Amino acid sequence: MNRKFTALILASTLALTLAVPALAAETPVSTQAGRPAEDVNTAGEEGSDMAEPVIPISGVVEFLPHSVLYYGRVTGISRDENGVPTRLMMESDHLGEYVFNLSEDTLWVDSGEGKASDPASLEEGEGVYVFHSPVSTRSLPPQSAAFVVVRNIPQDAGCAMYHVVEEVAANEDGSLRYLTDNGGLYVTVNGDTPLSSYVAGERFTLADLKPGMRVMAWYDIVLESYPGQTSASRLMLLPAQGEEQPQEAGEPSVQELPDKLPLILPKEGAQITMELDGRVPNMAGRYESGAAMVPVAAVAQALGFDVTYTPVQEGQPALVTVESESFQVRLNVGENQIVGVTKIPGAVGMTAPQDYGKAPYIVEPGTAWAPAQLFEMLGKTVTLEGNNLTIK
Repeated sequence: MNRKFTALILASTLALTLAVPALAAETPVSTQAGRPAEDVNTAGEEGSDMAEPVIPISGVVEFLPHSVLYYGRVTGISRDENGVPTRLMMESDHLGEYVFNLSEDTLWVDSGEGKASDPASLEEGEGVYVFHSPVSTRSLPPQSAAFVVVRNIPQDAGCAMYHVVEEVAANEDGSLRYLTDNGGLYVTVNGDTPLSSYVAGERFTLADLKPGMRVMAWYDIVLESYPGQTSASRLMLLPAQGEEQPQEAGEPSVQELPDKLPLILPKEGAQITMELDGRVPNMAGRYESGAAMVPVAAVAQALGFDVTYTPVQEGQPALVTVESESFQVRLNVGENQIVGVTKIPGAVGMTAPQDYGKAPYIVEPGTAWAPAQLFEMLGKTVTLEGNNLTIK
């Protein structure tokens, strides 16, 4: 009896094993979570028995930290004609050699004094902390863009740490706590915490603290929990990325010198770091033919859009569509013209074809690349500053 029962179980298991792949092969898959397969739109004509195949593009985007900390000694400094540092060469016993590219967006913080620092006074041999982009080159030594350089580091107190505020919540005692480090750390700030701003004379209060802000926080002990927990002994508000930096008295403003401030663009083929809705993803773009090119599916999914791919059919180019609930952007691979179409029932609307300077293309084994400006059709703001691309 036991042998017969065991044989019956094995036979049933084998039958199910053979049936599942066949069932999966016959079941359409949608990239839109929660929608039944029969609701997925195909590229064929209505009522046609030979609809063009639509291949959904899916995947999980892994997000990197907002920044990476490097600490070491300055071994070399490149400066412009005004003596302002443009590049730091550094070495560390633990982290090795590194090169940091500096720009007008790089912030300089005096950790001991809790205020902005003058980069012109930096000297070789000085020990500093550098909070830099998580994206770096594969050269030796590697290179990366510096977000914040911290100087005058006290030996008997915690150093200022760079944070991007992700969430803010009020505690019952009237204090606030914010979440940072991709959900890995809670920092509590109360009414007794000294608050300041990187920009001299700018007022900063607890009520001003909002998600997306950048701050420098001073603290010592972090509780070993997840998320970790600590209390700030000081908090400094930093300018938003791309925000005008404070100027010395008598220094000409940007508005006064529009003809003397040329737009700084990446070099042809240069790697571009990305920030998508305030987060830094584990991917990079490229600057080609005057356009910031990005992997369409990965970027679209990180921004909350749906993506589908229709292969070449009867002489027609391959088609990539990126869409929100109310709008669809259509990209023909190999053609410069990109078009947007409304999805609102009963409405008729199409954008004028846009040419962003570079046609979408496919990189084997099947990644579609296209100009980042396509996301402007979907209501996003696309900004390229140096080698940093922001879409929000």
